[in-house]
Amino acid sequence: MTKLLGVVLCGGQSTRMGRDKGLIPIQDTVWAKYVAAKFEALQLPVVVSVNPAQRDEYSKLFPAEHLVVDKVPAVEGPLQGLLSVHQQYPDYDLLLLACDMIDMEEATLAYLMAAYESEEHYDFYAFMSGDFYEPFCAIYSAAGLKAVTQKVATGALDNFSLMHVLRSGNTRGLPLLDSNSFRNYNTL
Repeated sequence: MTKLLGVVLCGGQSTRMGRDKGLIPIQDTVWAKYVAAKFEALQLPVVVSVNPAQRDEYSKLFPAEHLVVDKVPAVEGPLQGLLSVHQQYPDYDLLLLACDMIDMEEATLAYLMAAYESEEHYDFYAFMSGDFYEPFCAIYSAAGLKAVTQKVATGALDNFSLMHVLRSGNTRGLPLLDSNSFRNYNTL
C-alpha cells in the first residue's frame, strides 16, 4: 500500500524575494520548519526538498535523513525537487507544500487529504483557482510521478512546470475553499 509523505519544497532560488524563503524568521522558528509543523500536526512524515547549495544551512534545522537534495539533472525548477523526492521514496505519494505557504490552514490540507483518500483513481490532486491548478499544495501519486519520470527519461516531457504536469495528467481538481491559504510571498 502506498503511503503519504509531506514534502516541504525549499529548493527554489528565491530570486524575487532576494533571500532563501525557507530561512525567513516567523514567530520562534523559520518558514521551512513552520510549514513542516503543519504536516506534523496531521501526523504525516515529512521531508524537506533543498538544492545542493542549501544542504549545509538546512542540516542545522532538520535531521540529515529528512533532507532530500535535488539530484535529477535532466529536469529544472520545482519538478526537479519533486522528482528527487520521488526517486528517494518511490513507494510514497507526495503531498507537496511550498515553504512560502505559511498561511496554509490545517483544514485545507485535511480536505485535500480526504479527497485523496476517498477518490483513489487519480494520479494528482490539486486545488483550482479559476482555470488554474495550485501546484504548490497538491498531492502527486507515486504512479503519476513514475509516469512523469518515464516521460523525462524518454524525452517526451520538455515542459517542466508543475502546472503542465497537472494539466496533462489524470488530475482531480478541487474547489478552492480558502484563498487565504494560498497566499504566495515573493516580497516582504
